[in-house]
Amino acid sequence: MKFRFCGDGDCPDWVLGEIIFSLSVMEAENLELLAELVAKKILGEDFDESLVKSLIPPILHDGKSAIACIHLLLNNAARHSVTESVFNEEIQQLGLPKQHAEAICRVLSNHATAIRQRLIDKAFRINELSAVQYLPSVDAGINCSTFELKISQELVDGLSQNSTHVINIDNSQLRALLEELKYARDVMAKYEIQNKG
Repeated sequence: MKFRFCGDGDCPDWVLGEIIFSLSVMEAENLELLAELVAKKILGEDFDESLVKSLIPPILHDGKSAIACIHLLLNNAARHSVTESVFNEEIQQLGLPKQHAEAICRVLSNHATAIRQRLIDKAFRINELSAVQYLPSVDAGINCSTFELKISQELVDGLSQNSTHVINIDNSQLRALLEELKYARDVMAKYEIQNKG
């Protein structure tokens, strides 16, 4: 069966399992609160771990798979611009009780536009360099410079996460890189001036 929130494709088996065995066993009110927290997390807000734990029934342990399922549902429904009524019908077809489906749909209705904009803003930003910091050398005899690179949304084992890498660059290569970057900057500046003219 094809689903709009899956881009007119099949629903992943693990999502179907989570809907039946995790989301359906939660109280509808708690599911709505959890979905609200997940939506805010998608939008870049901090995740309140203690509140999340209070919403997850003990049978679900830490609830990470349920959170991942809600994340996928909200993200996909927003990405594919699925209407609230279609989304409600589809997740009920997958086994989510009516009250639970309505709870998730309310959260989607409140956040769909912001989630969609966030997805647009973050598109093609995997492995984005977010910060570079020079680290002083501990050994003055070594002819290289050390830098700490912070990478946003680096793909690690198929999942994106923020990461930090420390690299050493030979000082002669660093000087050559700096010259090349200055040249590239000058070329780009000339191109900008030509486009404005």
